[in-house]
Amino acid sequence: MNAAPYRHIGGAILTDHGPVPLGRARALACFYGREARFNALNGAFQAAQTCRRRAEILSDAAREADAWRRAAGWRRPGDADRRLAEVGD
Repeated sequence: MNAAPYRHIGGAILTDHGPVPLGRARALACFYGREARFNALNGAFQAAQTCRRRAEILSDAAREADAWRRAAGWRRPGDADRRLAEVGD
């Protein structure tokens, strides 16, 4: 897989397997960043590049979703995920 499967659409972060809450997206971006550094230090440069790119794309999607949610009136953008989960219950 060459392209990272993350996108921001209308305040949501979508992956190849469905939506991801904003907090989880940020945590996953940090994970990919750590993996990129680990792989680079261990000579796995292709893996490091893939992880770095995924971290960047996911961080961008989270930043854009955060901005979109704030523009939509959410003071705490992560609350949008909680409210959607409540509606589904």
